[in-house]
Amino acid sequence: MRRYSMNPNRKSVTLLLAWHLILAVTISCNIQTGETNTDPEKVFHAPTDEGILFILRTAGIPEACLEMNIDFESVFGPMAASDDHSYKRYRWSVSRDERGNSLIHALPPEEEMGWTPWERWNLKDGKPIRTSWVLYPLEKLHGKGIIKWYKIEESDNLFPRFLDNTADLLTLLRLARIDVAADCLGLDFMRTFIDPLQTEVQQIYSNYRWAVIPHILADDGPVIYALPPMDSSDVWPWESWYTDGHIPRIHHVHYTREKEFTTGVWSEGHGAPQRPPEIFGCTWHWYDDPDMTLALSKQKMMN
Repeated sequence: MRRYSMNPNRKSVTLLLAWHLILAVTISCNIQTGETNTDPEKVFHAPTDEGILFILRTAGIPEACLEMNIDFESVFGPMAASDDHSYKRYRWSVSRDERGNSLIHALPPEEEMGWTPWERWNLKDGKPIRTSWVLYPLEKLHGKGIIKWYKIEESDNLFPRFLDNTADLLTLLRLARIDVAADCLGLDFMRTFIDPLQTEVQQIYSNYRWAVIPHILADDGPVIYALPPMDSSDVWPWESWYTDGHIPRIHHVHYTREKEFTTGVWSEGHGAPQRPPEIFGCTWHWYDDPDMTLALSKQKMMN
């Protein structure tokens, strides 16, 4: 009997056809069972039950914790229980200190750099500690035009700084250094952000994310952001406080729904620098509030 050998090109075509047949059967089965693999969140990202833990494991944080005798699950695990923090956008890494010991870094997003603390975990006298480092406001110049990070906190409380789940608005704002930024802008911190608020309004603002981000339109100075859960932005505004170098203090209030006191409409494209990502892709109805106090402190009057 005469034997025929398959042409390599024909063999490749045959294998390709077989692969497509298997893929078609798989898709057909998924359709029948109501499953799909076309969701980009499932195709390109870690499963939703992994989230931040996937990022940390990829960066080698559990191994560094083991070296430093830090319980990874109890210290960093709580981050997986919530999605209302920005630690997923941090750059996590591990390096070595001058003694060769592991050093864990949590570097804040680029737009917040310098104001939001850079957090580090390392050993001191054989025990793990967490420290927080900032650039602004400048402590002092080290030579002409040279600035250095300086430490603002050292603690044996190893939990990430912004996972202090407190209902105390005052503590939350101080953790975010809103008091420091307010002082730079010439605002009375307590009279602007705490004293005018009734208890229930303080609780609302405790659900916000607070951040300080420099911006070129603010004369490169700090902009204070109060950012609500964005699914509530029709009724809870995001607010900002800053100076543009000419007007001493500006307070902007923004909603995703037009209000009777709206004076302008504004939107910001995705990826715009020096902006918090929460505000991208929406049309914002805004107004200037000459009163620097929080907008919801006056909500009865506005309603």
